[in-house]
Amino acid sequence: MKPRRRWEPMPVKYWSSAGLMLTQWCNASCASCYLRCHPGRREEMSADEAIRLWRELIDACPHGCRIHLTGGEAFGRWDRLIELCRRASDEGLAPLANVETNAFWASDEAVVRDRLTALAAAGVKKFVISADPYHQQYVPIARARLAARVGEEVFGAGRVQVRWRDWLDGGCDTDAMTDSERAALFARYAAGGRDRMNGRAAEVLAPLLADKTPEDLADEPCRDALLRSRHVHIGPGGWIMPGVCAGILVGRADERQSVGECWRRLADDHADRPVVGALAASGPTALLPMARQAGFTPAEKYADKCHLCWDIRRHLQPCGPRGDELGPGELYEPASVPGAAAPAPRSS
Repeated sequence: MKPRRRWEPMPVKYWSSAGLMLTQWCNASCASCYLRCHPGRREEMSADEAIRLWRELIDACPHGCRIHLTGGEAFGRWDRLIELCRRASDEGLAPLANVETNAFWASDEAVVRDRLTALAAAGVKKFVISADPYHQQYVPIARARLAARVGEEVFGAGRVQVRWRDWLDGGCDTDAMTDSERAALFARYAAGGRDRMNGRAAEVLAPLLADKTPEDLADEPCRDALLRSRHVHIGPGGWIMPGVCAGILVGRADERQSVGECWRRLADDHADRPVVGALAASGPTALLPMARQAGFTPAEKYADKCHLCWDIRRHLQPCGPRGDELGPGELYEPASVPGAAAPAPRSS
């Protein structure tokens, strides 16, 4: 690793917070999903792989690492989820910051109480529920409300987080709306700036808000998001994604290299990486020359720089050779249709 003068800031901050994406499967195909999860995705992380990555994340940061468990839908395999939480507690890997869910499984109060009691006993500090117009196209809001109510009884009100609470209190199911009614609601909600315009959100929501030319988005570097956010997500197979920059990889922690080795390599050579280096220095417009050489023509308007970045990367990813920075490949596959019929939820 290159020596750093004492007065120089760290170019890449330690990863002190991380989400383990246990699966890319989800019962839903939400318009807001920056990972483009859906019922057809099959990538999963075993409990053994999760424990290995958990240990490596803690070892890689001098300050330790706060872990949360997410997906896709982590409750799609309840048996694996509770096994992982209990093993982590037994092996001294706690604290587990939180577990996230859309509450699709929360149809029976006794089941909800049993599962949340088991999670609390296994050391889970916070229970997080996703609730918004996009999720309520697939998950009855009554289930999210039941999960929140029982969660507050089991964990305490201060240890239950709902994204977003205003929607949980005043929202409704959106599956019975017409396509035009739903699109209008999505546009109004997305205009509040809560959504990450990557993945399916960039394809479904961002066009509803597009009002900026590529030139308007010039010179907007992504250094903080890619290198200095302290937060990463790690998915099945060990791919490491900075924060919520879906489809950008900064390393792969597998049998050949640990999380710590991935961090050290990034600290050493991030400026020389064709995608990450260009984005960190100058933002998405820095990728335009490379993309144009590959036949890319930008749209006239974009919602924000993340929307532009996704559009460029979606064109570049199949062109190669950038598989080490743009992936996993499943994320860039042709879009699934939101609202398509989903197989029965897996809740055991």
